[in-house]
Amino acid sequence: MKLKETSSRPLLQRNLYGFLFILLFILPLSEAFAQCNGSTALCDRRYNEVAYLTTHNAFNCSAAGFQYPNQNHTLTDQLHHGVRALMLDVHDLLGVPTVYHGTFVLGSQPFASNLNEIKAFLDSNSNEVVTIILECYVSANAIETSVTNAGLMPYVFAKDTNTPWPTLQDMISSGKRLVVFTDVDDASPAQDWYHYVWNFAVETNYTVSDTAGFTSDFNRGDSLNELFILNHFVTNALLGYGSATDAAIANSNPFFMTRVNTCMAEKNKFPNFVTVDFYELGDAMTVVNTLNGMDWYGMPPKGATTKDIIVYPNPATDHITIGPGNNEAYSGGSVKIFNLAGQEVMRSEITQLPFTLSLPDEMKSGMYLIELCNNQQIPLFYSRILKRFDK
Repeated sequence: MKLKETSSRPLLQRNLYGFLFILLFILPLSEAFAQCNGSTALCDRRYNEVAYLTTHNAFNCSAAGFQYPNQNHTLTDQLHHGVRALMLDVHDLLGVPTVYHGTFVLGSQPFASNLNEIKAFLDSNSNEVVTIILECYVSANAIETSVTNAGLMPYVFAKDTNTPWPTLQDMISSGKRLVVFTDVDDASPAQDWYHYVWNFAVETNYTVSDTAGFTSDFNRGDSLNELFILNHFVTNALLGYGSATDAAIANSNPFFMTRVNTCMAEKNKFPNFVTVDFYELGDAMTVVNTLNGMDWYGMPPKGATTKDIIVYPNPATDHITIGPGNNEAYSGGSVKIFNLAGQEVMRSEITQLPFTLSLPDEMKSGMYLIELCNNQQIPLFYSRILKRFDK
């Protein structure tokens, strides 16, 4: 029998290849686990500075056997597809908290099953913040019992009325990643996690029967409340069920983004809960990502780059600084700021970087695009900033 030749070099190579494999495997994971709701850019945003794809009557889905649905997919699939806020109607059915729309005859599920799906998602996705908005026909105590039995109490977040909303990273670090709202104000002082939604949010009308009926008018809630529910779904005027045909139109761009921009301009409100039927139809996720600065709505010009330029602070209050990074070749030009409708809201000529730009008081809170040009007005850099609602 001939023995195999041995050498330290192949072993060294194998160890090196193994190390590189582990390194390449770990680095993407470390980046993924640094994310907050899908993006590192959202980690330093406060809860009220983030947009969340929200499903109207989230439970009322064809996949679970409901008739006249508002959604096609289960809650589990919705969450895995990027939905981060769920509207649920909870009724009492023979003493059991149960979700159904209008009547249980058209389909129902125990509320506990919905909570179990949410618990499983939070358990396996440690960097995600989820919101539940309840239309409630049972008591706060019944909801608390259901939440406790589902094992969700360690996740629930309680808002201190005297302090600002925390950042997503703060919520993730503390483990308090589930925010619960209800439309019934019956919580006891000990149930501080069970938030009466109209103390915190204002909404647009939810009784729109065709796509021509969308407005920016406020419905329930105080206009001074920090959170904004942008209801963007069409329901049957008689029975209230969803229309997939209308959803495909309502959720498509530029129709959807135009309405978002119009409401932001008219109401000076950043849409937090972008609420839709049949979320997978059209461009609902693109709209939410655009609001969060995670995708471009329209491509930047060819040659534009983000290399070696930084903008800070972001979110901003009354000023921003554009820093050169490692780029020392910039010899002046201009900086322009646009709203999400593409309208220029301000510009300034600059000669060198870094450059600090004051944001005027009349500049409304919300998301903006920054364009840095050279002396020939050729765009060199694009970025997004969020102007805070409070300082």
